[in-house]
Amino acid sequence: MSGDTSKTDARVAIITGAGSGIGKATAILLARAGWHCALLGRTESKLASTALELDSSSASLTIECDLGRADQMPRIVQTVRDHFGRIDAILNIAGVAPQAPIADTDATLMRSTLDQNLVGPTILVAAAWPELVKRRGVVVNVSSMSSIDPFHHFTAYAASKSGLDSLTRSIMAESADSGVRAFTLNPGAVETPLLRSLVDETTFPTELALTPEAVAEEILDCIKGSRDHRIGRAFPMLVNDDQPD
Repeated sequence: MSGDTSKTDARVAIITGAGSGIGKATAILLARAGWHCALLGRTESKLASTALELDSSSASLTIECDLGRADQMPRIVQTVRDHFGRIDAILNIAGVAPQAPIADTDATLMRSTLDQNLVGPTILVAAAWPELVKRRGVVVNVSSMSSIDPFHHFTAYAASKSGLDSLTRSIMAESADSGVRAFTLNPGAVETPLLRSLVDETTFPTELALTPEAVAEEILDCIKGSRDHRIGRAFPMLVNDDQPD
C-alpha cells in the first residue's frame, strides 16, 4: 500500500482494475477532477505506475488484491475508510474473460469467473454500503455488451456480466431508502490488454475499438449526474465512432 495517509474532505472513489486500461484511465480523470483514489488491482507495480500519473493534488492509496477473494473485501473497505475518512464511489471495472465453448464450460470455470466478475464486486459494494448511504454515493459497474448480445465462446463471462447488470438494478431497487445511484456501462471491444489477450489487431483493428479514455469519460459523466436519465439501466457502448471514413 502507498499514498498520503491524511484524512480528506475531497470525495473518494474505490477503483478496481486500476493498474491498466479503463481503470487506469478512470483514475487519471477522477484525480484531475479533484477526487482521491483507492487503486485496487492484482499487481502492485502497475498500481504504483497509475498512482504516479495522477494529478499531484490527488491523494492515492494502492491495494494489491484478488477480487475473487470476496472475504478480503470488508478489510479493503475498512482500509480505505481508515485512510481517507470516507468513501463516495465504487467503480467496478476489473474483470476476467475466459474463452471456452459451452461444452468445455465446467463448474470450476463458472465459479472462478463469477467470483471475479460478480461475487467480489457485489461484496465490495455491500461492505461499503454504510459509507455509500451516508454520502449518497454512486456505484458504476462496467459490464459488457456480452450481457446483452453474448459473444461466441464466452458463456461464463456473459453470465457473470449479466449478474453485474442485475446488481445495478438491485441497488436502484433500494435507492428510495438509500439515496445511492447506480449505473451500468456495457462496452463492446475496448483497446485494453484484456482485448489483446483474446484477439490480435488483424482480427479486430485498433481503430474500431473504444478507447479506455472514452469509457472513463462516460464513467465520470455518470458520477457527475449528467447520465441520471438512464440511471439503473444498461448502456450499450459499441465500436469507436470517431474513426475516419
